[in-house]
Amino acid sequence: MNVSFHELIGTQPPEYTHDVNMHGACLENTFVILDDDPTGCQTVHDVPVLFSWETSILEKVLGEQPHLLFILTNTRSMPEHAAKEVIGEVMRNLVKAAKAAGRKFIVISRSDSTLLGHYPAELDAIEEHLEGGPYMHCLIPAFFPGGRYTCNNIHYVREGGMLVPAAATPFAEDSVFGYAHSELPAYIEEKTGNAISSSEVLTFSVEELRKGGPDHVREKLRSSNSKACVVNALAQTDLDVFAAGAWEAILTGKRILFRTGASFINSFGCIPVKEPLGRSALRSNSDKGGLIVVGSHLRKSSDQLLPLIESAHLIPLELHVQELLAGLEKEIVNSFAERTDKLISKGRHVLIYTSRELIQSGDPNRNIEIRKIVSKALVEIVKGIKTTPSFLVAKGGITSYDIASQALQFRRATVIGQALPGVPVIVPDERPLMKYVTFPGTVGDQQDLLNLFKILTD
Repeated sequence: MNVSFHELIGTQPPEYTHDVNMHGACLENTFVILDDDPTGCQTVHDVPVLFSWETSILEKVLGEQPHLLFILTNTRSMPEHAAKEVIGEVMRNLVKAAKAAGRKFIVISRSDSTLLGHYPAELDAIEEHLEGGPYMHCLIPAFFPGGRYTCNNIHYVREGGMLVPAAATPFAEDSVFGYAHSELPAYIEEKTGNAISSSEVLTFSVEELRKGGPDHVREKLRSSNSKACVVNALAQTDLDVFAAGAWEAILTGKRILFRTGASFINSFGCIPVKEPLGRSALRSNSDKGGLIVVGSHLRKSSDQLLPLIESAHLIPLELHVQELLAGLEKEIVNSFAERTDKLISKGRHVLIYTSRELIQSGDPNRNIEIRKIVSKALVEIVKGIKTTPSFLVAKGGITSYDIASQALQFRRATVIGQALPGVPVIVPDERPLMKYVTFPGTVGDQQDLLNLFKILTD
């Protein structure tokens, strides 16, 4: 049932106002975020981001003692068995690197705030490589810049002034990660195949966070034997309270694994929310045309795409998925790359987008394979463009990751901030003049992609 955002806010106690912080934890530990696509750094700034996880790279970065580190695994683009293998490899290398660097770390699994992803498989894979146990799985999908809130254990997506239960949105219809429940304890029961009953799930309401503070959180966590926990949150201060209390519980021996949206990372990692960057921070030093690539097929992405296609200030090029699946990939890639390069070199802005007809089968693994074929074509097109664009935007998590890691060969980068709320800007360490905007498929209003284009070109 939809509820009014402002009415729901009005039913809750005032936010917790006492000072809470975790600065001591931030100094002594590196919080390592295993992000299942490249968009989870959408609320932070001045944080290192790795597209590769060789032990030598991890040891070097951990030796610099960052308090926060993102490792982009892209596991949301993989079948579950492959995702678990990747997480296992990352964890083995991370444990070795941390020991060699003499740095303690805490792992957070960052995934989509609309509940898409390999849960509980990724947390299980992480836990296999940690000492002690068992670990409580703590779900905190709140992501405020994207309009994701949790109250009364129901996870909501904000649409205008209304909050829509997540299971009633198109996100829940995903062909790979779909789900039937907005109430998070029931979601956990659903996704664990009844291994964890909804009645067993520990919950923290907004009211008790605001009235009880970190001490209440600490004691409730310490006294619980629950396998899973759900945290409600309507504001950043709610997450601040839980983060401080959870950290105190961890210090006294409580073992917790976090599965979160982006906003919790600000609270746990001591990162204040920052205003979006200005135009100059979003563009490279090129005076040529810019490039926007839209691969995400979510309904929100399609809605955002339409106003951009209608703009008279860029050239839209549609990549037909049916033709790719018919085996015409090489010819299409060469044609798109050549035409796009010529247009950008002449100062024209180009939009490359995949056709909007949804092509899928009843097999989730086949659907993942279709996504890979499309993403590979986009990668090869971008790789074939020789002219450096004045700006580069990729729409969609898998699209963003594959272009960055394969077409642009990113290995290590820094997130410098956001272009719009929830839309991170990444600068590769080896090319500090390049700016790469990764626009999540689940983020933004209908006009936001066009608004971003206007910011980049005005």
